[in-house]
Amino acid sequence: MDTCIRDGVLKDILTEQKSEVIQMVLETFDQEKYEKAMHQESYDDGYSDGKKDGYSDGKADLFLELVRKKLAKGRSLEEIARELETDLETIQKLTGQI
Repeated sequence: MDTCIRDGVLKDILTEQKSEVIQMVLETFDQEKYEKAMHQESYDDGYSDGKKDGYSDGKADLFLELVRKKLAKGRSLEEIARELETDLETIQKLTGQI
């Protein structure tokens, strides 16, 4: 509220009726609704993060599978790196996982 007064937002009303406004805010505040909203926000953030992680894991699995298939076809590590448009070091690390 002090920030609003300082910034000139509803300054006249808030200055004249500050205690009434505070009382009204306290009377209408619903702790249960607030906690549910915070819980939902946390859930949404976690869901979003999990979705991103899952997507990244899926991309890594697909990339590894492509390397496996190319190795099975007899491609050299240099050819695989060039075909997958990545560096040789990345392909060497991935072949260590196979």
